[in-house]
Amino acid sequence: MNEKHEIVMFPGWKKELEEQSKSAIEHKNFEEALLHIHKLESFNAASNEILIAKIICLSELGRNEQAIGLCRKLMKEDEPNYYQYVHIYLNILFQSNQYSEVMDTLHQIENDRELPPQYQAHFQVLYDQCEQYLSSAGGEDAEKDMDHFIESLENGHFKEQWKLLSYHRNFPIRPFLPSIKPYFIDTKLNPVIKTGLLQWCMDEEVNEPIEIEKFDRNMWVTPTELNDILETVFSERVLYFLDEVEQNDPTMYAFTKQILYRYLYIIFPFTPDMKEAKDVADAVLALAERYLTLDERMNDQSYSETQQNWMEQIEHYEKIFFSQIDD
Repeated sequence: MNEKHEIVMFPGWKKELEEQSKSAIEHKNFEEALLHIHKLESFNAASNEILIAKIICLSELGRNEQAIGLCRKLMKEDEPNYYQYVHIYLNILFQSNQYSEVMDTLHQIENDRELPPQYQAHFQVLYDQCEQYLSSAGGEDAEKDMDHFIESLENGHFKEQWKLLSYHRNFPIRPFLPSIKPYFIDTKLNPVIKTGLLQWCMDEEVNEPIEIEKFDRNMWVTPTELNDILETVFSERVLYFLDEVEQNDPTMYAFTKQILYRYLYIIFPFTPDMKEAKDVADAVLALAERYLTLDERMNDQSYSETQQNWMEQIEHYEKIFFSQIDD
């Protein structure tokens, strides 16, 4: 997959992609902007300005967890622009109602002598607003809400669990982790919920081992050591095999990527063997073609036996574990 990084992107092409990204954002075409930005990233040609644009696009599309994850990554890797990313990071957290996380982050940097003066007043306002909200909400209410969520993991229906999980991911998980840990190995709990719980731990940078069970397999993982679903070695290998689709049909590629994400979300943090990456790429592309064309003539005879097996597995998992979200 690294072969294309060795190819130099000509300045003219880079400038054109940057302008196309900015134009798409100006016209609120955030998905289109992300396609241009991804191309720049694939050649290691994404500037600080372009990476900030990516964060904005993700946030505008409601993909706040991805935006937050990218901010955290850039805060670690791009030290000269650290406070710029912190500023954006805090605002996204605040908009996502993650008030405790905002206050924790501000506590960490409150005595930093390098904090640029232009941010100090805004950060203080954010802190005060978060403190006011949390004090009015009340710690007892938050604990009571969390007890209700944990009870739903034991006895609730999937839709209730999913709704409560989406809400509670705005709050810290650490105080309740001892109560939540057993559900990672509960064979009755939907694997989609387990993935959501694990992502919550990743967001909160939980740095302790957690045992997780899915599909009769067990694994010990440390959330801080996990990559995002589409940034695992297996995911990147599958996307490498779909590179030509990305070049020729960005819409088809985006849809294929969504199918891949949903499948890997269900089995995360497990992945198929690396030797199966090409078969998975063929299968998700075939499914994308079938879904987009709505062509019933594309019967099983159009695909190899291996493709059919993977397509059936991906569709089966999606129907069982994801369809209930949209009911």
